[in-house]
Amino acid sequence: MVQGPYIRIAGQLEVQVSALTGAGNIGNYNTHAIARIVHGDRVYEVPVMTGNAMKHWHAYYTAEVYQSLGGQKLNEFCKKGIGLRGYTVNSNLTNPQEANSESEAIEDLCNDLHGFLIPREARPAKRDSLVKFSFVIPLLDEKNLEITSKFAVTHNRVDPRPTEKTQMMVFKQEYATALYGFNSSLDLAYVCKPIYEEVSAESESEKKSQERTFQQEDSTKCDDYQEVNLRVRSAILAFIKLLLAPGAKQARALPILKVRELFAVLANKPIPNVISGAYPDYMESSLRVLADYYKALSASGNKNNTLKLKIYCYSENAEKCSNLYNEWQNIVKTPEKVGEPSKMYQQRSAEEEREGKIFKVYTSFSNLIRELANDSVEYVSSR
Repeated sequence: MVQGPYIRIAGQLEVQVSALTGAGNIGNYNTHAIARIVHGDRVYEVPVMTGNAMKHWHAYYTAEVYQSLGGQKLNEFCKKGIGLRGYTVNSNLTNPQEANSESEAIEDLCNDLHGFLIPREARPAKRDSLVKFSFVIPLLDEKNLEITSKFAVTHNRVDPRPTEKTQMMVFKQEYATALYGFNSSLDLAYVCKPIYEEVSAESESEKKSQERTFQQEDSTKCDDYQEVNLRVRSAILAFIKLLLAPGAKQARALPILKVRELFAVLANKPIPNVISGAYPDYMESSLRVLADYYKALSASGNKNNTLKLKIYCYSENAEKCSNLYNEWQNIVKTPEKVGEPSKMYQQRSAEEEREGKIFKVYTSFSNLIRELANDSVEYVSSR
């Protein structure tokens, strides 16, 4: 099994007068994407942002961060936020070249992180996205659902043609206002690693023998230490930009957002998804799922299969994360109904808690993301 980082992130956002995802137009009326959700015994039709739209903006902001940090292995489509995947790292707008294999395609940053499909008859190639997002939907609270708003604002567009009748073009754009929740999954353990292509034992042995020199060499290949480090860090730091400015129609309505809460988990092995921030108790529910999964794997007694977790919490209500920390301590120290947690588990949990490694509380969401990025790249050096 490929060692981490495996990351899960969920949170709640306050959204004001923003076009999260467009859904087309009727004449000069531009509509907002809507979906039906169930709460209690009622069905609500609400404005939403699709997971695909979140992926688009994550790829866009990751490319920005990556280039700011000195990254160079991305094609023209990736640089400009154009969602055309499966082209080589040297492709540009006038000369797109399909990659011949997954290994060739993932030299490009966006192909690597967000996947692609090349449906050729001869040698089709594909890669699953390492970064996944749920729909961003209003908080599943009756009061919030009742006040969730979708409304239209009139805009003017100037027509440069010298005809008096067409100098100003009036159109309407729908916007949304509400408290929203989301969750996401980042399996960054597979950065620069093919998923559907076999790697020979000889090739793996050669990589390990060169591992010590990776940190001293320039990044010339996708699987170099520096390149993997850069991609992992960029994919996580992009969340600082993503959570403040996702959404369509930004030229006329830069999104107005505030991060209310953020909950993140980092692990060395695959872990369950956390509960969507659309549920008011998503932090507490996610914590219980993680604790049960953590106990189940730790109780096996196999030191080689030890699951290592780090939990990160931010909330405008500072007491919420403090209470969550206390709940985590109570959960992991409570004996199972059948038998006790293994001694290895109890000892390791206590040691990590004393060192403050498992559960961290933050006073800003951006600091949480920054430390999550720093902790995540530690797994890269241990590959």
